[in-house]
Amino acid sequence: MTRFQLFKQYSKVSFLRTGLLFILFIFSFSNVYAEKITDRDFGFSLDIPEGFEIADYTEDGMSYFFSHPNIPVTLVMKITEEKSKNASEVLKTNLTKLNAKGDTDSFNWNGTPCGISTFTMTLDDNYFGWAVTAPLKIQNYYVLLLCYAPANQKACEQFIISTINSLCIDSEFLNTPGIITSYAFPPEGRKAFSVNIGGQQIKTSLDKSDEVAAKFVIDLEYAVLTLYANHKMWKEAWQRYYRMIYRDNAGRLQQTAGDIYNALYPELKKSKPQDADIKYAQALLSWVQTFSYQRAASKNESDLTSLPASISGKVSDCDSRSMLVSVLLNYTGIDTAIVISREYSHAMVVTDIPAPGQTFTMEDGREYLFGETTAKITWGMIAQNHADRTKWIPVSFRE
Repeated sequence: MTRFQLFKQYSKVSFLRTGLLFILFIFSFSNVYAEKITDRDFGFSLDIPEGFEIADYTEDGMSYFFSHPNIPVTLVMKITEEKSKNASEVLKTNLTKLNAKGDTDSFNWNGTPCGISTFTMTLDDNYFGWAVTAPLKIQNYYVLLLCYAPANQKACEQFIISTINSLCIDSEFLNTPGIITSYAFPPEGRKAFSVNIGGQQIKTSLDKSDEVAAKFVIDLEYAVLTLYANHKMWKEAWQRYYRMIYRDNAGRLQQTAGDIYNALYPELKKSKPQDADIKYAQALLSWVQTFSYQRAASKNESDLTSLPASISGKVSDCDSRSMLVSVLLNYTGIDTAIVISREYSHAMVVTDIPAPGQTFTMEDGREYLFGETTAKITWGMIAQNHADRTKWIPVSFRE
């Protein structure tokens, strides 16, 4: 199995565990999940698409089976102990037990050896799917994910990839490209460019694969999002859409975020330390307000421009600008999020900087300052016809 073969179609402790799996969810008559699945003991999490339900699980709490009431996709999550095998071998062994056929490959994800496979198998029906294995923080333990659909439901593949790609095995690498994306788009070497912020030319770089890879993730997640247009969890699906894109794109901009911070922030800190945060935030806001604006011509594609494309000088829109400012401010440790509105067809950035102006109350009760990226105004200002706070949905990028 090669990366090209897989993605050319997309080019355009064995012990009883009680209470160890901590699952954050929105509950409505059944176990329907709209937030992360987090295993605190083994240190991994999944941000799966909305609506999955627990169909079955083993008594030891080491295996869970999820089904979806609207989409014919099954997710299997298994924690297994394998003392003498690597991740790829663990994956092969488990696929063999299912009489599944397919190629298995190994690769490093954030420096960690992992296994990946596409497979077919026959149970009560013929199925196809994706599977990954990754080592966990407890030695000799691995998480195994299998996600599959009936063989005649090939349209489910993007949903399957999105589900598995949401895996995180170390919170330190939460906002980095997912396991499948990292496999499909390995580093190709750095590409230098510069940005001009407030008249200061700042040299930085991106990987040569970043723009294409980031666009792949946007297209992937938009395909998933469209499935929820008339779903009762449309709001949660929209929030997940932005989280998944932020996770991937933010990881690609860490070098650039550091270069911009090092070029601007120290001087601001020297002149007036108490105002450095808001001055830095204003420099970033004023900069993105100068970007060329463009929205998608068709509803069949996302309006969102990837952050590598935006920062490289391509056209952008309100949500990509807001997300870009969020990435750059979050790099400094200033918690920053975005708010989105279906009624206003708009997005804004909000940040946890104490300064005068209009604020949005986040879900934890904290007041975050509004930032408008499409008009040349300062932080804390919002158009009167956009001022109804009930029309805004917060998207936080914190763990």
